[in-house]
Amino acid sequence: MLPSLAATPPREGATCAKSGATMTYKNKQFNCKKSGKKLVWSKGVEIKKEALASPSAKPSATPLPSSSATYSDQPKKYSVEMSKAHLPKAPPGGTDDYRCFLLDPKVTEDSIVRSIEFIPQQKNYVHHAIIFRVSKANLAEAIERDRSGTGWSCFGGSGLGGMVSSFVTSPWISAWGPGRGKDLSPDGYGIPFNKGEQFVLQVHYNLLAAPDGKIETDQSTIVMEAIPASSTNIKPLNIELFAAPVELACPQGVTGLLCDRGESLKDLAKRTDSTNAIEALGIAAICGRNPLQVTPSNLTSCNRNINSSYTVISAAPHMHLLGRKMRIILNPGTTREKILLNVDNYDFDNQSPVLLKTPVEVTRGDVIRLECTHDPILRQILPALKNQPPRYVTWGEGSSDEMCLGVLSVSRN
Repeated sequence: MLPSLAATPPREGATCAKSGATMTYKNKQFNCKKSGKKLVWSKGVEIKKEALASPSAKPSATPLPSSSATYSDQPKKYSVEMSKAHLPKAPPGGTDDYRCFLLDPKVTEDSIVRSIEFIPQQKNYVHHAIIFRVSKANLAEAIERDRSGTGWSCFGGSGLGGMVSSFVTSPWISAWGPGRGKDLSPDGYGIPFNKGEQFVLQVHYNLLAAPDGKIETDQSTIVMEAIPASSTNIKPLNIELFAAPVELACPQGVTGLLCDRGESLKDLAKRTDSTNAIEALGIAAICGRNPLQVTPSNLTSCNRNINSSYTVISAAPHMHLLGRKMRIILNPGTTREKILLNVDNYDFDNQSPVLLKTPVEVTRGDVIRLECTHDPILRQILPALKNQPPRYVTWGEGSSDEMCLGVLSVSRN
């Protein structure tokens, strides 16, 4: 179950999603304001250095802080581009194209990733990108799927191996999303990347966001900096994903064929992939609910019993345009309760991970709860959605669907 992440650096006059939203880019703050009938970014105002350094200043939309640790070897840079340009095309009746590409950084020694960056060619409608590390277990399959160099359709995950096993053999190591640039590992931590492994790059193209509906080819790049694994005793980082179901009925007074949950799920399968509808039902089942008998609600949650120990280093939220709030709570309702993430005013254009002030230990038997609040009324207001047919909104990969996904970066004991 993977997130659909999005990012477009703000520029004056460009369309934005929510009135009042702010975004920091290249030391300038941009505000989303109404201009006529549209929501657009204001002219960027330069932020004074003192404000950037002040602990009380609003954090800018940047990745984790870079490491100040020193190592016996300087990082080696690996840059690899998609082998062929891709012209995005959605399935019939859809507005989203999910495409996976195999990229070989030609790493010749076991390494530790210090930074990794996705550089999109078409920022306007690249809705998200996820970078998977493909181990030998799935490499032959990936090579076969990308034999023509044009990639393969991959709604959901990478499409390699089984839905569950692929998370182990081809784990997610980085994502490009709103407010994100280069992913920098915090002090003392890094991502393992072994000799001969490759990337699978999943790109979600949101064709609703293409300027004037004009679709152009995309040929994006990944840049990675890594040091030899033998040069350091750095701790490896892993990703833990926490999902909760989404069941949003059409607002009162809003009607349409797709306001029926069954019809909405059929449409979801048609315009994305049949596994997407199964995924929406599966998340409900995983969270202990009957997927065929649900009660729609703007508030959703899911508890997960933890079966292994690890240390939480950072946390990040992911919802789509209807998302308003998110919390990730360790051992809720007990004397050991700790808030891992509290996003009280979710901003789709700033989904940067938050580095915990103090790493939090999670042990076997603990419970982690994910909570999300959505507002389906925004579907009738936001420029990107208001012209879409009214619908019962479920979990889905499309930009007009929704998600409730918490992302933890953890170090296993």
